[in-house]
Amino acid sequence: MEGGFRVDDTPVHRALREALANCIINTDYYGKYGVLIIKEENKIVFENPGYIRLGKEQMRRGGKSGPRNKSLMKIFNLIDIGEHAGSGVPNIFNVWEDEGWEEPDIKENFAPDRTSLTLKFIKKQAIKSKR
Repeated sequence: MEGGFRVDDTPVHRALREALANCIINTDYYGKYGVLIIKEENKIVFENPGYIRLGKEQMRRGGKSGPRNKSLMKIFNLIDIGEHAGSGVPNIFNVWEDEGWEEPDIKENFAPDRTSLTLKFIKKQAIKSKR
């Protein structure tokens, strides 16, 4: 709510749309088991067949884009979801940081190739200093 009015398009909403678009755009549709989205009480997991083409570190860092399905990317761009600048995943991490939530978790498995992004809606634990 802002000023007594409901706001439907928050940074979190945009980050979730970006995560879904990335999952679909980067899916290896010849891979096993298809796209899987799991919504639990305190997290959402986006999982798709295929390895991370530019590598996990580059994906996290951003600045480069190597979509597996360029036509799907163009379709999402036409409805104003996603972009081609390689800044989508870093933006998701920034939104989670701004919300004070635990850092998103990117996992890459092989045999079969599979990528997952877990977005938790859990506040980070404060680090206790020992004195």
